[in-house]
Amino acid sequence: MGLAFAVTGAIGPGQGHGAISAQAVSPCALLTLDEIKSLADKSSVADGVPQSPPNVGHVGCDYMWGTGTGRVKLAVVVTDPSLMFPGVSPDQVKQRILESVRAGTHDAVIPEIGDAAVFKPDSAVYASAIAVVKGRILQLHLDGLYAGEEKDHLIGLLKAAASRM
Repeated sequence: MGLAFAVTGAIGPGQGHGAISAQAVSPCALLTLDEIKSLADKSSVADGVPQSPPNVGHVGCDYMWGTGTGRVKLAVVVTDPSLMFPGVSPDQVKQRILESVRAGTHDAVIPEIGDAAVFKPDSAVYASAIAVVKGRILQLHLDGLYAGEEKDHLIGLLKAAASRM
């Protein structure tokens, strides 16, 4: 619950005044359509749609494919850690992300990506890969059938996106 709650809390009113460092990164430039198509199987993937609501302290890019119950959405989000974890030091942010891995689940720590990275399949239809990279939080959220089974694909995309930050 900690990360999901923190992400939700980051978009509340009054959060993220002024320019933040996450805005210098274009989430739509972090992944190529060919990389995303490896996850989308044979579906056609539309170009990323930038998502940058005013004054929320994060920038994002949404990719979609499929139709009806087969619709899938991949969101790439870059956030300033001070907005997700107000008053928390960078080392504590890393620790909190790593501690979000729940024992007895399919959650996993991902080595060799940024300063801290985790995979969290919250359900069969929703999974996230989250990393602290160059002082920012990079999140990939996959929403669609069998999302929880796409660990390897999501981690591969997280590695690719992190390498471009």
